[in-house]
Amino acid sequence: MTLRNWVAASMGLLLALALGYGAFTALRRPADQCYACNRPAHAHSRTVALVNGRPRVFCCPACALSQHEQSGQPVRITQLTSFSTGEKLSPAGAFVVKGSDVNMCEHAQEPIDPDHRPADLQYDRCSPSLIAFAQRDEASAFARLHGGQVESFADVMAAFAK
Repeated sequence: MTLRNWVAASMGLLLALALGYGAFTALRRPADQCYACNRPAHAHSRTVALVNGRPRVFCCPACALSQHEQSGQPVRITQLTSFSTGEKLSPAGAFVVKGSDVNMCEHAQEPIDPDHRPADLQYDRCSPSLIAFAQRDEASAFARLHGGQVESFADVMAAFAK
């Protein structure tokens, strides 16, 4: 085998390995998995935000806003999902119920402490829950059943921006 053929074969092998690794890393994180917490991006709370100018999928609005608090990176929410219909919402006109007893991201199991006993959860980036709605009356009806406060999403975002 000549040196030229050996170099070409080696380059071909490296290219195949690089493409394989790229495909592996692209498939490793499902498209409907939260960018920040790796939880499923639920159909009725899925949120899209720009993080450092790149669109990212989050499991819920609270998680997206927590990303800004924890990382200090600029986060601009561009799309919410209506809890009642599953339709895409513009954040500008949306309403949310903050702190209801419904949290799509809540863990089914309690965390375990080193003694194998249930431990108290001190912090969850998805709490308090933010449930989005297109209309204030939808949000108010939901809050009557599940508790929480109805706020415009613009007001919630302004509070996180401080």
